[in-house]
Amino acid sequence: MAQEERRVREVSLGETVLHGLFRLLQVVKIHQANNRLFSENLQGFKDGLRKAWREGRAASFSLSRGRFYLNDERIVYTPTMWATSVKMAEFFQERNLSGLRFEPKEGLLDEEIVLLISNLNAAKRHPEPFEWLRDNLTTSGGWRIVPVRDEDNTVGERGGDAAADGGKNILTRTEGAARTRGQARQMYSQALTVMRGLVERLTAGKKASIQKSKRIVEEFIDLLGEEPETCLELAAVRDHADQLYTHSVNVSLLSMALGARLGYSRRHLEELGLVALLHDLGKAGDFLNTAGKSGELEEKELAQVRNLSLQSVARVIRLNAGYHLKLTMLRPIGERQLGVNPADRRTAGRKKPLSLSSRILAVTDRYDAMTSHRPYRDKPMSFSAAVREMVDDSSGALDPLVARVFAQMMGPWPAGSLLVLEGGGLAVAKAANDLSVYPGAVLLDRDPGGGLAQGQTVDLGEPAEDGRGLKRRIVASLNPCEYDVQAADYLLP
Repeated sequence: MAQEERRVREVSLGETVLHGLFRLLQVVKIHQANNRLFSENLQGFKDGLRKAWREGRAASFSLSRGRFYLNDERIVYTPTMWATSVKMAEFFQERNLSGLRFEPKEGLLDEEIVLLISNLNAAKRHPEPFEWLRDNLTTSGGWRIVPVRDEDNTVGERGGDAAADGGKNILTRTEGAARTRGQARQMYSQALTVMRGLVERLTAGKKASIQKSKRIVEEFIDLLGEEPETCLELAAVRDHADQLYTHSVNVSLLSMALGARLGYSRRHLEELGLVALLHDLGKAGDFLNTAGKSGELEEKELAQVRNLSLQSVARVIRLNAGYHLKLTMLRPIGERQLGVNPADRRTAGRKKPLSLSSRILAVTDRYDAMTSHRPYRDKPMSFSAAVREMVDDSSGALDPLVARVFAQMMGPWPAGSLLVLEGGGLAVAKAANDLSVYPGAVLLDRDPGGGLAQGQTVDLGEPAEDGRGLKRRIVASLNPCEYDVQAADYLLP
């Protein structure tokens, strides 16, 4: 309860700072800086910044992909604030500005904020607005306010969030054009790039920020609200060369989709997605040394892989993230990585059961591992066989209810399954549809060179012309990577 209240305060604080800055920018166009209305808004803005300063660190107010953040926490808008957020995103974009950093030091003087507001409005009139703003703030003595431009982010790419998150399960479609499937693949590629950068910094012993990881997760949640089937189809990507990264992204996608089915709010989905994305940090470096090895691992190598659990926990602690977020991440990662058996834990009579997030992670992690190449296994299981085995699992390692909900979400032929049709045809299964037992599928045609080409998309539940049975009967379900078929290439061209 205390943690939830703290998050609510942070969200309200973010709105306060955003609205305060917007009001100052508008009021100064009409009134002088010594006007009572301007002074009242100035004081409210300063009060918000004081609360945003944590443990003597600078307060950051930033924009990324059309969304505002306060201290790297996404600002969730109430409906009345949406129009304001859109205007502020356009305002920042016009000035090539992606953020402001407010240094606490000995306090923030009124004159410094007045200078900031005046220069922000004036910067638009100059050919290089960001450079002009940076030079004028620093040369005018405003050392405590620093403009920021992040070359890695597309400022103002989207106009903000139309939905308000009151802590309820509100995976609604966001306003604006839905992403195309090609854009979804770009998001996936960007997620891999972010994971590579994070792993490289960790293995080099450097500090690593999770800010970009958080934003990737938030983009995936938006996609989940707009096109949930696309998320499941993205999770069918398999890449042996990038095994650690694709596994992490796939587990994150599947975990968020499963969490949505189990009633997670958007806020909790963000935490779950981030936990799943970073759950295997302990394998960074060591994992890469063994992932490409053919044949079974030696006993020494197996022991090394098993002992990486604590490294994941240790690396989460080293991440450049807030204290509350680290605690939120550590519980499911610790429970999952340390191999706690849910049945044993219940038998032991412990007061606190396994968190639902760790039970979700156990299911999604196992599914992706069972259906991917691993050096200690002859071949990966088919997607359908993996789901059946998890539902039938009697070891107590998986929560049976969570496993059944996962099976319902994936369907009898999970997205990406390579299906053999009666008569010898091949197809790639699309994401399951709750309204039909049989999935849609992309037929695979033979090209002149003997390879496979994308054919038409069909409904495998379509009845035969004579009304007897199905027009296309499924004979077998195979794992596509066993036949060098990248399912996502056909599902998300």
